[in-house]
Amino acid sequence: MISYGARLTVVTAILVVAVVPAFAEFEIQESTIDPGEVQLQYRGAWHSGLPASEEVAAIDLLPDIEEAPLRQSHDFEIQYSLTTFWLVALTHTFDEPVDDEFRLNAIELETQFELITREGDGLGLSIQGGTEQPVFDSRDEADPSIAFGPIVELSKSNYTLVLNPLFFRNIGHKNDQDGFGFEYGWQGRRELFGERLWLAVEMFGEIEDMSNAGAFSEQEHSIGPAFYYTFGKDDDILGDAADNGYEKSKELTVSLGAQFGLTDATSDFALKVFIGYEFD
Repeated sequence: MISYGARLTVVTAILVVAVVPAFAEFEIQESTIDPGEVQLQYRGAWHSGLPASEEVAAIDLLPDIEEAPLRQSHDFEIQYSLTTFWLVALTHTFDEPVDDEFRLNAIELETQFELITREGDGLGLSIQGGTEQPVFDSRDEADPSIAFGPIVELSKSNYTLVLNPLFFRNIGHKNDQDGFGFEYGWQGRRELFGERLWLAVEMFGEIEDMSNAGAFSEQEHSIGPAFYYTFGKDDDILGDAADNGYEKSKELTVSLGAQFGLTDATSDFALKVFIGYEFD
């Protein structure tokens, strides 16, 4: 068993090379890591009620300074848990900005390190960090970035609160940040039917530069409901695995949710979809 001090040393080293979870896809990352598990994820978002046309026109005149708002965005991610406390993830991000074509936007590399394992009620704690690299045309609009932050889970009975605060920094010649930016997502959920069904409220937001945060109306904030349903939750035993002293499992999780913008800088409405398949 690796000691807590050793874990802390490893996570410090990991964060030196440390992904920004894609805000447009409204990701909620959980703290628990299962060794040897592979997760395949799709996250999609369709936005409506985007900024006014005159604002979009101004953005188009300055493509190397501002990114245009998104009509839709899609993430395809693979995660692998190397140990009981460490996972890595690779994500390909696709999007369709206003007045532009569907494209591959960025490649993200992420790592997560679990410090406290949540077992039933109580606290779960992990640290995540990573890097996002724009590709192709998006390199003219955005700089590479790094991000890091905790993943906190608090559970009591059938209720769970998940917190995903993130600090990020853009790195490059287009960067006009004086300090770190801040991104967050949180989820409060009620778990039913042996945790197969989750009914949730989720909120997401972003402050581009905490040193110059500006008015609340100029920031991105949204909130809305979602449900998650899992098929085959930890109960699919493959072959004679149980007789060999271990169990293999596979799960398929689907989710549908809505986000309602709270500020003028946020799309009025976004439909979000999640599909995740995990196995070991």
